[in-house]
Amino acid sequence: MRVTRAGIKPPELQRGAVALVVALVLVFGMTLVAFFANRDVIFEQRTSANQYRATRALEAAEAGLEWALARLNDDIYIAASPACTPGTGSQTFRDRYIAPTSGATPIFQINTANPPQPGCSLAQDGTAAACSCPTSGTDPDLGSSNDDLPRFTVRFNPVTGDPLAVEIISYGCTNKGAPCDPGSTATPDGTAVVRVLLMVRPRFPNAPGAGLIAGHAAVTDGSFEVINLDAESNGITINAGTTVQLGAGTNPGNLSVTTLPGTPPRASVLDNDPTLNALTNADTTGDLFFQSFFGETQVQYRDNPMTWIITKGSCGRDRCTSCSDGLDCGRAVSNAINKGVTQFWADADVQFTNGNLPTSGTVGTKEKPISFAGSAGIELKAELTAYGMFFVNKGAADWDYSGSGNGKVFGSFVSRATFEKGGSGNLDLIYDANIFRTGQGTGLLVRVPGSWRDSETAY
Repeated sequence: MRVTRAGIKPPELQRGAVALVVALVLVFGMTLVAFFANRDVIFEQRTSANQYRATRALEAAEAGLEWALARLNDDIYIAASPACTPGTGSQTFRDRYIAPTSGATPIFQINTANPPQPGCSLAQDGTAAACSCPTSGTDPDLGSSNDDLPRFTVRFNPVTGDPLAVEIISYGCTNKGAPCDPGSTATPDGTAVVRVLLMVRPRFPNAPGAGLIAGHAAVTDGSFEVINLDAESNGITINAGTTVQLGAGTNPGNLSVTTLPGTPPRASVLDNDPTLNALTNADTTGDLFFQSFFGETQVQYRDNPMTWIITKGSCGRDRCTSCSDGLDCGRAVSNAINKGVTQFWADADVQFTNGNLPTSGTVGTKEKPISFAGSAGIELKAELTAYGMFFVNKGAADWDYSGSGNGKVFGSFVSRATFEKGGSGNLDLIYDANIFRTGQGTGLLVRVPGSWRDSETAY
């Protein structure tokens, strides 16, 4: 072994110490890198988890908006509170929460002092949501076994200055807790809130303005009385594109119309109306004529999610009944009315008799008038009262009304072609403008474009 002066080892024997120092420095540096890398991973994990919870809550809140809109546009009666399912009650979801009221301003009467808040918990396995629709208080009962499931709760607000608008606010949560469970002291992992304005598309955007409207002629043989005491519509009883035959003719002694006091009965008959006649003949489908009353085409009306279809053919949707003849089709309409439906399209003749009437005994009510349209006729062969607008487009064919019962219709009859009243029945057709004002609140609710917000701040 070599030994240098003063006992110092040669340089080649000192290299191990240097390598040790370098290794320690490298290990320390790698430890720092691993530490900071792990810290970034933890941060990213937390960020991802928060993003996942926020997204999940936002999706639940959006689901609440869509659910509430769909339920507001479903006119089927629901069961007693707190159930949300169809039932045998006399309230729809819309009745329970925004209570459209005839003549009120705004038309939607909403409890803002202690609002009941419907909501649902959302299952993860594809099964149905667990929903609760209470009539009072603020706490929906979403079930204690659903505490870990995402959920939403919605509430409704009136819109100042717009009587036909309503606001939905939807709260979404990843699990149980306020604000989705208003009475809970728990705090969800994630929450979100979205809101949107809705505007009702009126059921009757353009009131007919007369008890009987015929695109061509009107023949009122038989026992038939048309009454209009509404000053706003100038008391017009019959409006026709061509001639009007009253009773046995146009002799004033045979008139079958009643109008404003002091107005000659014949003066209430607007016949040979060039505007109406031109509109009738504008196209072969009758769409322009139809749109002048309903504000949409016949196809749009038929495809409206609130429309119940009566047909002799096959049904391609849920809100539809296939029937065999006029009496069977009348029974189909009555069954739908018993469920809460008020809007119909029929391509098969409908007849009402004392044996196939709705449970209420009336076709529609003053608060919920019927909107009936189609390519087939309707006849009231019973002792009954009907409320609403009855529109028949049989192309160039006449609407031959030969009802044999003693009926009263509050609203209006509209025929694209000629209307002819025959038969032995007595029919009073009473134009009531309030029917069409009431119908505004029963129309389809649609989103107002640009009104979506993800906060509770003012618009």
